[in-house]
Amino acid sequence: MKKIILFLFISVLILEARAQRFNSIAIAAGVTYANQKFLIAEPPELSRKSYVLGFNVAVFGEFFTRDYVRWVTELQYNQKGSIDKQPEANYPNQLQYICWNNYAKIRYEMDRIIPYILIGPRLEYNMAQGTSSPAITGKFLPLHVSGAVGAGVEFINYYNIKFFVEGFYNPDVMPAYVQPELHIFNKDFELRVGLKYEFARRKERCNTPTYIEQ
Repeated sequence: MKKIILFLFISVLILEARAQRFNSIAIAAGVTYANQKFLIAEPPELSRKSYVLGFNVAVFGEFFTRDYVRWVTELQYNQKGSIDKQPEANYPNQLQYICWNNYAKIRYEMDRIIPYILIGPRLEYNMAQGTSSPAITGKFLPLHVSGAVGAGVEFINYYNIKFFVEGFYNPDVMPAYVQPELHIFNKDFELRVGLKYEFARRKERCNTPTYIEQ
């Protein structure tokens, strides 16, 4: 499954590059602050677990050169989970996901920065799980879907390489764990920094000063 997701991601990049709409490629890394929501069937109960700290790393491509709207497709490694605090002990749960993320990127160019927002779905593959909570008796789903909304700032310079900072809120839109007695939803907050390489030395509308000879 990891090879299939990687193949699909690379195929999309190649096809879009051939169509001459490939704008840039980037890498990013940061921290993930995650927790889980347990929906217990009998007796009916909603239990929110404590947050756990992990990390994430991603590589992504940005497409189109429109001023305000672009498309981002991304391959990401992300750690999720929670701490299930019980009277007798604290039980850490950790999940490792490979995610294929696709966002609409809405941006606005200013004099020194480009602020933007990102919104879209994530297809998440459960690569590994380390769960000690006694309530978890089976495997998390191999594939499930989550949603993400984020905001970022890209710092303007006159070179191909750009520095940026992003933050995301990423809740599940379907259960990541499904058993008759228990459903589990993941949720996390992500903060990351990265570098973007633009393939074309294209003048941004607000980035590059224009000189007029008198």
